[in-house]
Parts: sequence; structure tokens; C-alpha cells
Amino acid sequence: MRLYVVRAARVDVARCLRLEEGLLRHRADANWLVCADGASRTSIVMGVSARDGGASLVHVDAARARGVDLIRRFTGGGTVVVDRDTMFVSVCVASACVGLDPKATYPRDAMRATGDVYARVFDRCGTFAVRENDYVFDGAFKFGGNAQAITKGRFLHHTSFLYDYDEASMALLKQPARAPEYRSGRAHGEFVTTLRERGYRREDVFDRLCEVMRERGFETIDVGFEDAERSVDDAVRAAGTTRWHTTTVL
Repeated sequence: MRLYVVRAARVDVARCLRLEEGLLRHRADANWLVCADGASRTSIVMGVSARDGGASLVHVDAARARGVDLIRRFTGGGTVVVDRDTMFVSVCVASACVGLDPKATYPRDAMRATGDVYARVFDRCGTFAVRENDYVFDGAFKFGGNAQAITKGRFLHHTSFLYDYDEASMALLKQPARAPEYRSGRAHGEFVTTLRERGYRREDVFDRLCEVMRERGFETIDVGFEDAERSVDDAVRAAGTTRWHTTTVL
């Protein structure tokens, strides 16, 4: 099985999300892994169901005053602050490639499949676990949040990993009305941990991920970010369709 790997650094988050949506919707003939080390600027990314300009989720005036972009992505899930110390990974593959059948229950089964991969990537301290829809260490400290998009026989699962984070930026998020049960009302600083704190080197994370994917039978093929974008544009043009384009900057 071929897996096309896109690696980039300091990405425009909205542009990266638009690429991912294009790969899911228009390049269903291939399997993709998009790895981006850091955002080009601090942004707040919300799920597709976010309404009221994000006012119920974010201290909007404070975010605007700091020049922080507000982005609504094309997938569900929660609200996250991303910056240069956020590491993004998106897996966009045929469901059968990771052992999911058409009757799989999402996101539970998708989390189990991807969790099996990340348990091998983050095996340094032996405390990696999947809790509800999060990746955690020590059973209680979140370092990765996830969202999924599902199409027939295919799914996209993307994660933002905290290599580190800025407390002032994290404070722009309001306490969510719905939170994981294991959070137990803890503030952000008591709820999250980082890969840096756990002794991981950021330059090793994507290398290790690709290694694990090869161990699982994939042949990894490197593709440039702009080449991947062109492949989506070419597919849209060849099909004579309109490109899916639902990620928006608010």
C-alpha cells in the first residue's frame, strides 16, 4: 500500500486544512499522511458546528486584540489554540487500510485504530493512552486533540499535538460547556501536558510516525506541500466538479 507523505513546517493553518479537505474529497484514489511542524501564526481553530463567531468558545475580543486568527475547520471536534509549537498530523486513508470496516462506529473505532499507531510513536515513557477522544499521558494529561471526517470507505483523522504551548494564548479559550469526563473541571494548565515535558524531540516525532506506518505495511512516498495542492486541483479539473471548500477564517 502506498502512503503519500506531505511534510511541511510553519504552515498557514487554514491553507493546510483546505489541502486536507481536498485530499479527502478529491483524491480518494490515494492514501495520505500530512505532517506539519508548527503554525505560521497563532490561531484558534474551531469545529464545523461552531456558531456565533466563536463567542461561546473563545474570548473573541481578546483574541482579535492579539491578532489571533479564528478558523472554522471542515471537521467536528473541539476548539484548540495552535501556534509554532503545535505539531499537526492528518491521516487520510481508505478505512480498510487501518482495519476499519464499513460498519465501524466513529469516532470510537477510528480512535482505537489511530491510537494503536500512536502508542508505538509515543512509547518513551509507557503511559500513552486514548481517553474519550483525546491522547493522554498518565491517564489524565492531554497532549493531543482529534477530529474526524468520514466518507464512504474512507476517513480522515487529524490531530494537533502540543509540543509546547503559551499559557496566555491558551487563556483565550473559554471553559467548554461540554468537556471530557476525565478532565474533572480542571483548568487548561492542570489538564494538558506537552511532548517537550515528556522528553520527546520534535524532529523525531514525524520520523517515528513514518517508521511505524512502514512497519504496518505502507510504502511511504514523499510529496511536497504545493505538489499535493496541485494534485487536488488537477483532480477537480479532470472531474469537472466544484472543489470542496468549507474551512473558513472568521
